[in-house]
Amino acid sequence: MHFTSSLLLKRVWQHQHKYLEKSHTSSQPAINQRKMDSQEQKLSKPFHFLDLAPELRHKIYTILTSSSQPHIDLSSTYKSPHTHFPHALLLTCTQIYHELRPLYFATNAFSVTILRRNETWSHLLTPLFLDNRRQIRRLRLLIVRWGTKDFFCRSLIPALEDCILNGRLRELEVVVRDKMEVVVRDQSVGGHYLGTQRNDIRKEYESWRNLKRVLRDPYLEKVTLKEGQFALVRNGWDVESGNDVSYLLEKPGDEQDENSIQVI
Repeated sequence: MHFTSSLLLKRVWQHQHKYLEKSHTSSQPAINQRKMDSQEQKLSKPFHFLDLAPELRHKIYTILTSSSQPHIDLSSTYKSPHTHFPHALLLTCTQIYHELRPLYFATNAFSVTILRRNETWSHLLTPLFLDNRRQIRRLRLLIVRWGTKDFFCRSLIPALEDCILNGRLRELEVVVRDKMEVVVRDQSVGGHYLGTQRNDIRKEYESWRNLKRVLRDPYLEKVTLKEGQFALVRNGWDVESGNDVSYLLEKPGDEQDENSIQVI
């Protein structure tokens, strides 16, 4: 009787073992299939761009907004200079707008040409453009004329000072048209200027004195002053050649300074 019970238990155990092995073998493909289906579902789900790390989004923004132009001419009237401005992407959501917009102005270098009349780009100096203007880090000024009346001293200079003090402007290059003539006051004739009318020289001297003050700002990391020959090209003005005259910035810059720049 004991032998029969032991044999019966052994056969029952063997039967259960075979059943479990068969059940496990038959269910394995189903488990694998469920895993594959789950992975396919994950891959088929839409990818959320904002799930990326901020550092990766920053790199993508930089690639999208970087222009191949050495300088983007903000004063160009031929066509829109902002060929790499991501208009459509800025409309996607508020977060992308605030992350992307400042990078366009911080990544690229910009250029402004100052003529006798500057109505075509004077909107850049208005309060509506203030926040964008403050994001600019690299700027080049091409001075063909000092502008009409007190445009240079009362409109442009305060805007530049604000960009440096309250913004990100750290690299400033200034190119003045043609030969820069050093205008020396003749102390022996009571402070009269030589070679041109007194009022015109006063205006030029005042413009140069204010420009020199801006270029000496300690917040600027890179400053270049050049004299060059300008050429009128399809998209505006450009510099054909130029000489570095940054040494002029080392001269004293107060009311007693006897040196100025005359742009003819």
